[in-house]
Amino acid sequence: MSKVKFFPLMVCLFCGIVLTQQSVATAKDIIRPEKIRSKREVVYDKETYEELAKLWKEYYKEFPSEDAYANWMYASRYAGDEEYEKLLERGLKKYPANPTILYLSSMLKHGAPVSDIERNYLERATQLDPEYMDPWFSLVIHYMTNDDDEHLKIALRKLLEGGAVADEILDYNYNMLVGLDKNAILITNGDNDTYPGFILTQLLNFRPDILIVNRSLLNTDWYPTYMVKKGLPRFITTSELDELRENILADMKAKKTPVGPGGPFGDTLIVRLIESAIKEGRPVYLSHTLYDSDVVKRYREKGRPLGLVTLATPPTKPYKQDLQELIKIWLEDYRTGGLDSWRLHYSREGDAALPIMTNYAASLYAILDSSANDIRGYRLDLFHWYEKHLETLFPEGGIKDLMVEMWCRFDDIEEIKTWCERQNIKR
Repeated sequence: MSKVKFFPLMVCLFCGIVLTQQSVATAKDIIRPEKIRSKREVVYDKETYEELAKLWKEYYKEFPSEDAYANWMYASRYAGDEEYEKLLERGLKKYPANPTILYLSSMLKHGAPVSDIERNYLERATQLDPEYMDPWFSLVIHYMTNDDDEHLKIALRKLLEGGAVADEILDYNYNMLVGLDKNAILITNGDNDTYPGFILTQLLNFRPDILIVNRSLLNTDWYPTYMVKKGLPRFITTSELDELRENILADMKAKKTPVGPGGPFGDTLIVRLIESAIKEGRPVYLSHTLYDSDVVKRYREKGRPLGLVTLATPPTKPYKQDLQELIKIWLEDYRTGGLDSWRLHYSREGDAALPIMTNYAASLYAILDSSANDIRGYRLDLFHWYEKHLETLFPEGGIKDLMVEMWCRFDDIEEIKTWCERQNIKR
């Protein structure tokens, strides 16, 4: 049986500008390419970024400006251009007051120990353009590294007030958090399932009892012990972390093991964290946004799927009770304003939010697939929720077809049966 997988126009009349035949030809031949935005907003494949980098390079050659150079560099970064670092260093010398180039320069040693130079680049970028949001994301991590809670909250507030996090993404994070048990630990994956959670728990004081642990940051040499100081179970010490990192790197080198989706150390530390949490009786949840790995797969298979998360530690309640509590929260407390927004439903190709929204469908599928008898009394309400918030969000085929197939397994509710007949489904 198929499963849903958790995965400017400017008009100038009589301007008095005389255009030569050559300049007219140039204007026709060279078109300003699409502005490059962070993968938090738009995600394309490598080939698309390679093409965009080529277009911006050509545009810069004809119409040199700091903005064109910055877009060229942004596209080159995502394209993995071998000359990227050299070109970016050249751009920083030529355009030292361009916020995007300063931001990208701060990321050259991304993942390395945080330096004052990087932070100065980021803070300078925000001073030059307070509305430019990308640097604020990085500053959140810099302030965490320095255990600077005051500036951390300032950065989080800038992200919130600057609209850097789309409503549907903030709602999604809210919906992940709202049903978790008290003092829970939530393991997340990337920007769109981590920064909004920081905003909610640390700035807006929503579920401040929950600690969010970012899987990617576990690969740094400071974050694991930082999180212990913030309240995680004592799953590692500084000396243990140094030794563990050395041993893992030596083993990977000897066996020529490639780095997995969790990074070289992330999954090993997740195992240690979960084991320590079990000893303290604290629940640990895995976000459905986590990339698969052997470790994540194992915990998902043995764990308990509960909406947008999987409980990785032993449950304390019968599954039926957990499920009924989840559905009640889903129907009564889940925020859907962003999910129903015009922006999301008419978003452009590559919108980074759409893949995340599929987790709602995947979670509904899992609930219906594993517990049809236990939730019969809730099935129509869940169907209405799907019909109202998800049915028109996805294109024909794929997820939509799988959800139709799932709903149409049931013929004991007349309204769903009639809906299925309209879908031309033969059972």
